[in-house]
Amino acid sequence: MFKKKNLEKVKIRQATIDDINGILFVEKEAWGEKAATKEQFESRLKTFPQGVLVAIKDYDKIVGVVAVEKVNYSDIINNSSLNWYEVTDNGFIKNSHKPNGDSIYGVDLSVLPSAPCKTGTRLLENIAKLCIARNLKYGVLGGRIPDYHKFADKMSVDEYVKATVKTKNGIKPLDPEINFYKKADLKIVKIMPDYFNDSESLNYGVLLVWENPFYNKWYRWLGARIFKIG
Repeated sequence: MFKKKNLEKVKIRQATIDDINGILFVEKEAWGEKAATKEQFESRLKTFPQGVLVAIKDYDKIVGVVAVEKVNYSDIINNSSLNWYEVTDNGFIKNSHKPNGDSIYGVDLSVLPSAPCKTGTRLLENIAKLCIARNLKYGVLGGRIPDYHKFADKMSVDEYVKATVKTKNGIKPLDPEINFYKKADLKIVKIMPDYFNDSESLNYGVLLVWENPFYNKWYRWLGARIFKIG
């Protein structure tokens, strides 16, 4: 996840309340009517300010945002009816964030269509750095499978999630979101029906997990000094 790449200059930093308008613009461009509200982002920033990061281009233009909360991994993996609304307190995180949780849970990842290449990956990399610096076990999120509606009459959701296509660059997952998350070293651990209202995914989500390879007391000290947000 931490390989260096030649990217347009994008800086990642912790968001502040002054970033709200820029964040909401990115949300609207990325999600349309499903975009998170001002009230939701204000609640996220108030509840867990370190868990909201923005991608900045040209010194002050926000081109991407990611928001996370802390959870207990066992609560997530053992929940047979997990859905986004329950696990994120309907996107507000005030009642779902666990200050002493052992893992990070992804609430929102939004990037402008015009953002520099790999901006979303940079945001995820910095969430991984947050996990390492805080000595958290896992990074977890529920992902979309937005092309499934095109194939639902041909294959089951289990078959679709495993399906691949051959390209000039090799074999890759059929679904573009799964392809993105796999490139970020996230692994699918289960499929979740009725995870969120998303007609393209037919309301399915996939639970994705990144395991912190530095998790233990020694690397908590080391990680806090090496893996800086940015």
